[in-house]
Amino acid sequence: MIQEVRTKSGAEAITSDQWHVIHARLTDSRGPRPFTRSIESEHSDRAACLVAAKALLVKLRATAKGKKAENTDEVFIRKPGFKSLKAGKARSAKD
Repeated sequence: MIQEVRTKSGAEAITSDQWHVIHARLTDSRGPRPFTRSIESEHSDRAACLVAAKALLVKLRATAKGKKAENTDEVFIRKPGFKSLKAGKARSAKD
């Protein structure tokens, strides 16, 4: 089940009790936290979550042709109970 929660520091976050796909939408590439995040789908296991994330990524890449990588949406998977900030920075290459 998807829930809105707060981190220990009080920041707004989202989580799920299942494996889940996070869609980070680019809102303002000039801001300190240019992405708003939402849970796109939930899955019972990591493998199914990964398949769904790859499908979403393919769909997003088709609509982002010609854009620089830093100006596109991000997709990632999270394990059950992981808190993702609702607004976030771009991930670095090592994430």
